[in-house]
Amino acid sequence: MDAPQPRRDHQHSGDSQPQPITPIRSFQWVGYNAAVGLLYFITAKASLHIYLSAGPASPIWLPAGLTVAALLIVGRRLWPGVFLGAFLSDPMLTPTAAGVIAASSYAAGVTVQALLGATLARAYLDRQALSVIPGREWYFLFSAGPLACLMSPTIGTSSRYLLGMLPAENVAQQWLLWWAGDSIGVVLIAPLVLLLWPNSQPGARPRYRFLLPLLMTTILLVAGSLTLSRLELAEAEANLSRQVKTLTDLSFRTLNEKILPLHAIESFFSASEQVTEAEFLRFSGHISNQPHVLRLDWAPRITANQRQVFETGMRKQHTEFAISTVDKDWQKISAPAEDDYYPVQFSALPEGAAFNPLGLDHGQFDDRRRAINTAISSREATARIVDLHPSLTGVLVLFIPVFEPAAGAPSNRKGSVMGFVIGIIDFRQLFLPLDLATRANQLHYQVTGFSNSGSKTLIAGALPTGTPPGWSHSIRVADQIWQLEIAVGKDAISHAVRWSFIGFSLLAGLLVSFAVLSSRAYQLLSYQHHQALHSSRELLNAIIESAGDQVVAVDTELKLTAFNSTYAEFVQQVFEITPEVGQLIDSVLPKAGVDMEYASDIRHNINKALSGASVKTSKKVTLVGQVKVFEVSYNPIFSTDGIIIGATRIARDVTSQRELETGLQQRLDELSRWQKATLGRESRTLELKREVNQLLLRMGKAPRYDDRGEIL
Repeated sequence: MDAPQPRRDHQHSGDSQPQPITPIRSFQWVGYNAAVGLLYFITAKASLHIYLSAGPASPIWLPAGLTVAALLIVGRRLWPGVFLGAFLSDPMLTPTAAGVIAASSYAAGVTVQALLGATLARAYLDRQALSVIPGREWYFLFSAGPLACLMSPTIGTSSRYLLGMLPAENVAQQWLLWWAGDSIGVVLIAPLVLLLWPNSQPGARPRYRFLLPLLMTTILLVAGSLTLSRLELAEAEANLSRQVKTLTDLSFRTLNEKILPLHAIESFFSASEQVTEAEFLRFSGHISNQPHVLRLDWAPRITANQRQVFETGMRKQHTEFAISTVDKDWQKISAPAEDDYYPVQFSALPEGAAFNPLGLDHGQFDDRRRAINTAISSREATARIVDLHPSLTGVLVLFIPVFEPAAGAPSNRKGSVMGFVIGIIDFRQLFLPLDLATRANQLHYQVTGFSNSGSKTLIAGALPTGTPPGWSHSIRVADQIWQLEIAVGKDAISHAVRWSFIGFSLLAGLLVSFAVLSSRAYQLLSYQHHQALHSSRELLNAIIESAGDQVVAVDTELKLTAFNSTYAEFVQQVFEITPEVGQLIDSVLPKAGVDMEYASDIRHNINKALSGASVKTSKKVTLVGQVKVFEVSYNPIFSTDGIIIGATRIARDVTSQRELETGLQQRLDELSRWQKATLGRESRTLELKREVNQLLLRMGKAPRYDDRGEIL
């Protein structure tokens, strides 16, 4: 549906370069931008807190509405503050190139959206009064909200997807949640800010009845979002409790079963006087073929005195065998002299292995040496996550000691150790069934290892920041305690309920804001009409008061509706009565000393005026012994739709004028008699003509004779 063109008769709507409502000077520009940026940062963190606490159940993105309102009030010069606040508040911002690019693209989308929303909404806003033009409420809300809010989610989700921060399957959902949150924030918060902004017009001051619906709707939607999320998370946690047995069976309850075969190799060496390479490979074949087993090594303990004999014996089968370590490029080099060595004698390697570990001394690496010494002293296997090779990084290594079967030396001494069965485990493969199961049920898990020394190591998985575990279980693996923690993910919330709440929130925001803006617009319009009417009345009263005539208005019942001070003074002086609005016009004339015919004439002529006629009359009236001559006019008063609603009576006291006219006529008569009686007395005639001119001037008329006495 095409929006209608905005009204061109509005004083601001047709400006090509609209001026800000609050003009700012150059030195104020920095302060305003800093304030907007800080406000965006604070409200963004508050909204993110709502989001993290409530899950994706339609959070209200407060900054979206604040930025649109700020640009509407102050102007487009605030866009740097919007960009800076959005950039710093983006949770994706990290000290990496990808993090900076993601935050910059997010800030750009927010800024473009705010500029577009303010530009579109400005056409429907009476910017002087900060009120929407009556009849343009839907266009204001739609253009600033759902329409303009297409920009930020589109730019933001696209950049995150391209940077690998957002999986393809989550793009659509993330985009819709983003758009809904921004739209709800604009339609609720922007009108709220416009109502709260100080305004110079008395009639434009906000009223609590306008603010309360917006505040209550915002609070209720936030509370509803939090409550709904709590209920949905509680349901998801209940489902988790029913799934715990299955999940633990996929992970911990089978974990020792997968590792236990490695101890069988230790028993094999303990029970054998001598083990050949072929016997080792044959015995360990069924174990090394497991998908979670990357490699199996046998590393005997070789003392410094045994090194040469050991290397010579091994060269019979492997001509280049030597006890070795590696350089910085992971090339084998001869191991330096040590008291003892733990070189790889046998290794069950997968096909196509990138590195042959035969001869490599595990004791040459500090982390492995510490694990070996711990295993000897504790007489139990140790587990460590180490980097064995650039192609084998972050793998789980089990060091299983094999001791002499006889009691020759104390069991906790190196002399009693025959060597180590070393199992290299891909713990990612080990926990693959658990990983798949948790993903399928919208759950999160992590496995943490705790050593006897108290160190803590993340082994597998990870819980999202701020997500507490809903269930945990521990098991002993070698010398460590492994703890499995499972938490309900936000994606476990019911989609149907989530989208229903989003739709309800957006609809509620639009309806409430429309009602508030409409009421506000028509209140302002009524105030403007009232002010115009008041100004018109003041102008009319000033005109009436400036007139020297008696002016009085009556309604159709002949009751006084208005009169000027000249009329009031006349009635007070002559009749000793103070006229009041609501009195009958002929009731202010007392019976004593008043010509009653005069009172009846007033009623008669007003009735003529009420019938639509205009009446002009001259009346000589005796009032309390005084003879007055009035020129009186009666005229009807029409409403805007042409209906007679009253009449006016305007009376002019012409008594003095009539006296002057009488005096003038007497002078003319006297002049005529003089002319007849004294034909030769030109001087006297001229004098009389001058007196006549003076009388005419006093009456406001032009002179009749010139200086020579000739008629003009």
